[in-house]
Amino acid sequence: MDYRKPAVFGENWSPSRYQVLPYFEWEKTVLARPDIRRVLEIGCGNGWNMSRFAQNGRVAFGLDTVPQRVALAQTHGPALLADGLRLPFAADSLDLIYIQHVLHHIGDVDRALAEVRRCLRPGGVLFLVETVEDNPIIHWGRRLYPSWLGDEINAPFTFAGLATQVADSGFRVQRAGQYSVLFWLWEIMPDQFPPLEKLTPYVVPIEHALQKVVRRLGAHCYLVAEKESFGR
Repeated sequence: MDYRKPAVFGENWSPSRYQVLPYFEWEKTVLARPDIRRVLEIGCGNGWNMSRFAQNGRVAFGLDTVPQRVALAQTHGPALLADGLRLPFAADSLDLIYIQHVLHHIGDVDRALAEVRRCLRPGGVLFLVETVEDNPIIHWGRRLYPSWLGDEINAPFTFAGLATQVADSGFRVQRAGQYSVLFWLWEIMPDQFPPLEKLTPYVVPIEHALQKVVRRLGAHCYLVAEKESFGR
């Protein structure tokens, strides 16, 4: 994906690559709920997710700390220059907050989750997609390259540890799972060398088989969590 220009969901990857992203199933279920109207994406980047929300009939707000990214995301909807530690929204004002591969860039994760909880209405949904260090390539790769596209990695996670941290922050985790055992073959490499996109249909069955055997080594995870109406 070229992060220097607006992205439209469905135009940058082949259909085969989407088959190894299991969180899309739950995302569609959440977005289909009639009570999910006001959506915020923290770390909206070039608007790829915002374009997908629009395709699902939702108008989403975007938020990012880089002015150039905000300008790109505004192609798909309202985008604001702000960070995840000080969300410019009133308490109990949002139905869904979406964070994809961004939470590990935020230094104070507890504070970020507290802000998410403050802005979600009771019963509102946190949809979190993250990179986890259960996969040894992620673990050691981050020691060699402690940043991604210029953004420092400030909060390493494991799948179990992240789920516990979300639950301890006042959320009830409803769905969670790991995926991406061979992420570098079907996600990273084709972005760097586009001709490899033609090989992804052959990698997908291997990825699915590995997920059944060594899912705990998945490099990515997703959590769908509901704001509890009590607690902190």
